[in-house]
Amino acid sequence: LNSIEEGVMDIFGKGQSVDTSKSTAIFDFAAQAGKYWKEGGIGCDFYRRCDTPINDILAMIETELDDFDQLEQSVKGSKGNMEDEMKKETVEVEEMLNNLDSELVLD
Repeated sequence: LNSIEEGVMDIFGKGQSVDTSKSTAIFDFAAQAGKYWKEGGIGCDFYRRCDTPINDILAMIETELDDFDQLEQSVKGSKGNMEDEMKKETVEVEEMLNNLDSELVLD
C-alpha cells in the first residue's frame, strides 16, 4: 500500500460497524462495504465508483492533499496579515450596518 492508501485505511472503516452519528459515516460505510462486497456487487451499484480505476481514485485523493498542502503553505507566516484583514472586515461591516441603521448598537 502507498501512503495515501494507508492514510485512507487509518481514517475510514475501522472495526466492523459504522457510527452513523459521525460526519464520516458515509465514508466509513463505503470502507466497510469495500471489505465485504466483491467487485460488481450491490455496493458497486450504490456507490457507482467501481467503474473508476483505483489508481484514478488515489490520484484524485493525492491531488486534493496537494491542494491542501499548498493552501497550508500559503497561509503560514501570515497569521498577522489574516488578523489585520479580519479586523478591517469587521470595521467595514460595522460601518455598513451603522449606515443602514444609525441607532444600531454593536457590541
